[in-house]
Amino acid sequence: MLPSRAPLLLMTLLLGGCAAPAHQQQLGQALNGLEGELERLEEELAAMNGLHYQKAIDAPAALRRYLKAPAPTSEGLVPAEIALQDGPLLRYRYQLPDSIKALPTDNPCLRYEFELRHLGRLGQLDLHWQGGGHQGQRLIQQSDCPFSAKGPGLQ
Repeated sequence: MLPSRAPLLLMTLLLGGCAAPAHQQQLGQALNGLEGELERLEEELAAMNGLHYQKAIDAPAALRRYLKAPAPTSEGLVPAEIALQDGPLLRYRYQLPDSIKALPTDNPCLRYEFELRHLGRLGQLDLHWQGGGHQGQRLIQQSDCPFSAKGPGLQ
């Protein structure tokens, strides 16, 4: 996504190691400012449906934070396993209670809008579920979701 990100961080770390303690604090503040700006730009690109990356390591910080504690579905389901892979491909595995026979997959673009927008144009969301003797799978391509470039929701 941003090819200058790694060299910029490396350069900042190298300069930080050579700097006097007073300057290290200033460099730390500058680095925090750059990281904040990067996150703001990532969020703007996600809102405009303009993210484009292939390596999982380049996933936006907001998506990585979200995956540590994802929000439950409207039915109260939370993935039992989460894996973000290169592609980018996000896998959710749900363990369903006996009362639910299948994962609700109606209108997946809106149900999983945050994840799909932050996966970028090449992104895929692979849903797996099992429970109560039933199992299933559904692959959702971000490119199949007609997201509005003006913000949340579909066109």
